Amino acid sequence: MIKARHHRFYVTFFKYYIRFMFRRHFRKVLIKSTVQDRNSPMLLIGNHFSWWDGFFASYLNDRLFGRRIHVMMLEEQLRPRMFLNKAGAFSIKKQSHQTMESIRYTREILSEPENLVTVFPQGSIHSMFDFPVHFEKGPVKILRGLENQVQIVFMVALVDYFSHPKPTLTLGVREYDPGEAIELEDMQKAFNDYLHDMIREQKNHG
Repeated sequence: MIKARHHRFYVTFFKYYIRFMFRRHFRKVLIKSTVQDRNSPMLLIGNHFSWWDGFFASYLNDRLFGRRIHVMMLEEQLRPRMFLNKAGAFSIKKQSHQTMESIRYTREILSEPENLVTVFPQGSIHSMFDFPVHFEKGPVKILRGLENQVQIVFMVALVDYFSHPKPTLTLGVREYDPGEAIELEDMQKAFNDYLHDMIREQKNHG
C-alpha cells in the first residue's frame, strides 16, 4: 500500500489551490455544521459523486477542524497521481491482501488526536442522484479495531445551480454516535437519513 506523506510545500499549495478553485468554479460555498469539536481523532465519512470530493473534505477541515488530513483513495487512482500522496492521500486496494494493511494503517492514523481521516464508503464514484447510498464495510472494520475514542462525522456534499451560471456548493456536517455496537446497517441508515434531510432542506430553500 501507499502510505500518506505530508510535504509542507504540497500541503500549503493545495490549501490555497483549493480556495482558488472554489472561487473560480462555485458561486458560493455554504457549510452547515452542528458538530462540536471534541479534540479527538476524527473519521470523516462522505458521499462520493465527483473528483472534487477529496477537495471538499480538505476545505471543510481547513475551515472547521484544523486537523492533519488524510484521504483514503483506491490505489489504482492514487498511483497515477502521486502528488496527492504528498498532501495526505493514502491507498487501499480492494479484493487484495493489502486491504487489511490499509485498515490497520488507518487505525494507526486515528490513534493520534491531531489526525483526520476521510473515507468514501461507497467505494467508487456514483451519481449524486443515487439514493439510498450503499456502504462497503471499510469504516466498520476500521472502527471495530480501534482502542481509542474517535469522533465520527458525516459529510454530505450537494451541488445546485438554481438560477445562476455557477453552482452553489453546500457541505453539511453532522456527528454520528454509533453507541456501543458499530453496525454497518445502522451507520448506512443514519447517513441516508442525514442525506435525505439535507436534500429536503436544499429543495425547500431553492
